[in-house]
Amino acid sequence: MARKEIEKGKWDKILSQMDVPKLITYERNLVKIPSYLGEEEAKADYVAKELERIGAEVYEMPLPTEDPPRRRSVIGILRGDGTGRTLLTGAHLDTHAKKEGQLHAHDGVIEDGKIYGVGTGDSHPGLAAIMEAMDTIKRSGVQLKGDVIFVADADELGHKYGARLVLDSGVKADMCIWCDASEDPINMYVCNTGKVEVEIRVKGAYDFILSAFAERKAMKAVNAVVCMHKIMDYLFQMQKEEPYFHNKHPLLPGEGAAFYFGPIIGGSVGYGDPTRKAGVGPGPFGLAVPMPTWCRLRVGARYWPGETAEEFVAVVNKWVDKAKADYPSAEIEVECYLDDGNVPWEISPDAEVVDVLGRCIKYVHGKEPKCAGFIASGDQVFYSQAPMESIWYGCNMRVGRADEYVTVKELSDLCKVYVTAIMEVCT
Repeated sequence: MARKEIEKGKWDKILSQMDVPKLITYERNLVKIPSYLGEEEAKADYVAKELERIGAEVYEMPLPTEDPPRRRSVIGILRGDGTGRTLLTGAHLDTHAKKEGQLHAHDGVIEDGKIYGVGTGDSHPGLAAIMEAMDTIKRSGVQLKGDVIFVADADELGHKYGARLVLDSGVKADMCIWCDASEDPINMYVCNTGKVEVEIRVKGAYDFILSAFAERKAMKAVNAVVCMHKIMDYLFQMQKEEPYFHNKHPLLPGEGAAFYFGPIIGGSVGYGDPTRKAGVGPGPFGLAVPMPTWCRLRVGARYWPGETAEEFVAVVNKWVDKAKADYPSAEIEVECYLDDGNVPWEISPDAEVVDVLGRCIKYVHGKEPKCAGFIASGDQVFYSQAPMESIWYGCNMRVGRADEYVTVKELSDLCKVYVTAIMEVCT
């Protein structure tokens, strides 16, 4: 579909009101406040105060995951005069934990045009860019016709409770342009995968605590760790043979659901506790002698449009049952602990929100944007259920790198795109 371009220079006067030093300050301040998954409250405080300073109406939505609730999402609204369309935008507050050896994890250091720190290669450029976009529009004195709804939500990396609460509250807009990590600032993401994880638990058995003795004497001995090793072998085979992992999608790389192994832990109790220090010393220690009586493994998949979480759980159970046949004395169970509506999402490349965002990217970058897919799950999957036309757009994806950073140019260009999008939708 041919895209109508924005008239040259149409929004340059508004964009000239951008305060780049303030934008950089937003990003550096966000970096300085750790907000690892489950610990987002301090960053929510900062965002709420900045939104109040900008002049937005501020609302907070506590997550009902603890008593009293500390974690929460923050919503800021710039009101229009009620005669135009409404845009919902935002990014998530939570980050991954810092990587061992990470440069300037929470210093907010800026060197050679790069701002380093946890979150800079993920969602935090979006938080900074959209706050400055709102600040720019307030500073310009433009009267919006429609509302701008900014959401800084919690728990995106977990169960996405923050986004689900916003959806359940009835917040709705005509369009949603959601900001998160992106492989290329010219890409518009029109589909992404769902997310599901399960825990596999093995309970072993023994008639004698010394496993070597028990096995040599043909005594009852089911080593939970060895049993889990067999399960892992079956899961590798599952990944090769099951059609679930070999489907095709025109915008997603590779084949089918992306399967991954997570953490594994196993052992017995007492002096064989695997969390205790190994070897001799004055403190706690552990040994390999006791038969491991339990083992837990978490695995998951980023599954594709047309697939379901239930199908993943069923196929894992099918292959785990093969291990049960090999170890009839072991107790083996599979529990799905993460699904929560993190389903695959896609929107037609011909949708209006795609056209609007495409015009804005072309206006700022001078290049025709591409539609792409992402092997990840984003909050926009929930906002699309409002329903509202939704799309994913960001500026870089360096999350988890020791040198995680965003450049000032990337940050500035991102802000320009969001200023332009607000003006295109809400005026």
